[in-house]
Amino acid sequence: MKKFNKMDPDLDNEQSVLCEKIINDINTVFLKDIELTSFEIIPTVLNRNKSPVIHVEHNLGLESWCAKHVYDHAHKMLMNYKKQSLQRYVQQSEIVLKYLNVALLINPDVTGFWHIRRQLMQKNRLKMNRELKFSALVLSKKPKSNEAFAYRRWLFSFQSAESIDWHLEIGICERCADRSSSNYHAWSHRQWVLQNSPTIIRAEIMRSEKFMRKHISDYSSYHYRQLLIAQAYHLSYYDAEELQHLHDLKELINYYLIADVQCPTQILDLLLPGIDHSAIGEQRLKSFLYCCNLSAHDMRLCDDQKNMYGERESFELHRRASLKFIVEQCVRLLSGDWVGMYSPPATPEQKQQFNMHLRKFDYNSYEFLLALKKSEGLLGPKHRKWCSLFLGFDYESGAA
Repeated sequence: MKKFNKMDPDLDNEQSVLCEKIINDINTVFLKDIELTSFEIIPTVLNRNKSPVIHVEHNLGLESWCAKHVYDHAHKMLMNYKKQSLQRYVQQSEIVLKYLNVALLINPDVTGFWHIRRQLMQKNRLKMNRELKFSALVLSKKPKSNEAFAYRRWLFSFQSAESIDWHLEIGICERCADRSSSNYHAWSHRQWVLQNSPTIIRAEIMRSEKFMRKHISDYSSYHYRQLLIAQAYHLSYYDAEELQHLHDLKELINYYLIADVQCPTQILDLLLPGIDHSAIGEQRLKSFLYCCNLSAHDMRLCDDQKNMYGERESFELHRRASLKFIVEQCVRLLSGDWVGMYSPPATPEQKQQFNMHLRKFDYNSYEFLLALKKSEGLLGPKHRKWCSLFLGFDYESGAA
């Protein structure tokens, strides 16, 4: 193939022919291989006089020397089709689709192109499974593509929750987050999956910890973990097998109180003394213990990570969030909020109201919370200030 030369206007027609050939080559790959898993722009300085489309074992590549010209040509053709009536370019959907595929693979941030796909989908010109695979292919190149994630959510709106492979969706989110740190769009999509498929909570608890251990400075994973635990408590979820042990919660209590608690009943008596168990309900109490144990586990994990890797802001922030969860749930139940709802995101007014309640709460009347307050106050003035602001601990009166 000849190299593009945009300085010579006489070559415009030849360049268009070359772009068409490249686009047709890509389209041939799409038709031949429905199991494509990745797409990449391959850095190349020179045209090596052969097709720049590379297809190897379900992986598609396009050499970079022609990418801009191919995209410009596809963009121009799509704009021409878009000027026509909807009915007319829907009738030419196969031709429109080949340009759409190339344009979105190279630049997936054009909302208008995704809108054309939605129109074709609504006119039954596209197949659901192929569209899900295409959007996943786009994400293989640009893991932070909000448009691709939004398109997947839109596609799922036409399916029942039972027919969706939620674990596959989590896998896509994880691969995108693994490839690109602080991937807001991938983690937001994962939260959407969690909200729509609460049955994956148990698997997510294990997977989220593995990700945190691997990506120690990516706070997005820690924040997701906090939402995951909050969602588990909101749904009164617990793992019956884990309730038999509660090792991390026992260790935390024994650290603060130098006590020797052995069974869930003893733990409840220390955390929620005088509470009417029957009024709260067995399901809620078991979930309370289970989620507090997860938070205690994460506090220990952050301390272990800190000892291994040194200071990280993510360790400190997540430890505080885990501590806050335990204190808040104790305070809610001790204050008579037997429903114990914890369903973020709360409104700013609700947060402010509860923070005021924390500041008025009498921590000194409860052995565990008082011991926790004293122990956390020893971690330095910066942490004491945080405890005062967000937990309502009063260190100024001398009670601590």
